[in-house]
Amino acid sequence: MTPITQLLKEGVVLGDGGYLIELERRGYVDSGSKREKVGTGRGSGQFTPEVAIEQPEALRELHREFLSAGSQVLQALTFFGTREKLNRAGYGPQTESINTAAVRLAREVAGDRALVAGSVSRTQLTEREGMGSLDKSREHLAEQIRFLKDAGVDFLLLETFFHLAEMKVALKCAAEAGLPAVATMSFRPLITECTDGFTPAECARVMADHGAIAVGANCEQEPSRMLPLLREMRAASPVPIAAQPAAFRTTDTCHCFTRQPAFPDDLETIQVSRSEFREFGRIARNEGIGFLGGCCGCNAAYTRALALGLAGE
Repeated sequence: MTPITQLLKEGVVLGDGGYLIELERRGYVDSGSKREKVGTGRGSGQFTPEVAIEQPEALRELHREFLSAGSQVLQALTFFGTREKLNRAGYGPQTESINTAAVRLAREVAGDRALVAGSVSRTQLTEREGMGSLDKSREHLAEQIRFLKDAGVDFLLLETFFHLAEMKVALKCAAEAGLPAVATMSFRPLITECTDGFTPAECARVMADHGAIAVGANCEQEPSRMLPLLREMRAASPVPIAAQPAAFRTTDTCHCFTRQPAFPDDLETIQVSRSEFREFGRIARNEGIGFLGGCCGCNAAYTRALALGLAGE
């Protein structure tokens, strides 16, 4: 397979979509809303990836759907796969097996048709304990990245980081492991800055300076809401821009779907149409976005819509 660094030079790379919310809708993942308050900055319920070892065929089928829709990259379902998050969900002892199984399943489906990315997200320690927890975050992130490298991922997707400080830690861990990394921040409650106060442009420059091969944003906003911050990042970034919007409507006063009253169990009431993703694919092609995919709420129909937009259909 062509390396991700070369694919980014050749044109727009089409990723896949959102796994955990789609699998929750299919009955294989627990939103955690009955156990842990969500949407408050204290952590998003459960939404952990033990499906990789408990319901592997469900995950395998979702990979197949994304591949059929045109994805050039399949994400191993390792989002929220650090030991810190899995410990709180009761799966800490299975951290390595969950990460390893997720990569194996993605690789089985990808074959020689797609690359496999290891998904690495925030630990949630910074949200819970503050900046003093960054050393602990480093340990958890480094451990997960080591598992992903040993399992054979082609590159990393560092995604849904709220604090630039924690993203910098993750990028250092990726560099130490010798793995290329696409880095995307999530901005909330507004797209004007990340949680520790940096603008999208500042985030783009810092992530590129720390070795990211592409930088951008993922989750929280629908395409139309995310586009202005992507343009700001593009103007400041020396590397390609990556975009993985969510498929849920936000508001002018709160630019993130995880703080909408519908999160997590009534998300259907704020779902955006796949036609908005087709239009976003067209815009991405015209504006030079390098890596394009979907995040929460995006199933294979949304990936296909992005592909159609990229193709000008």
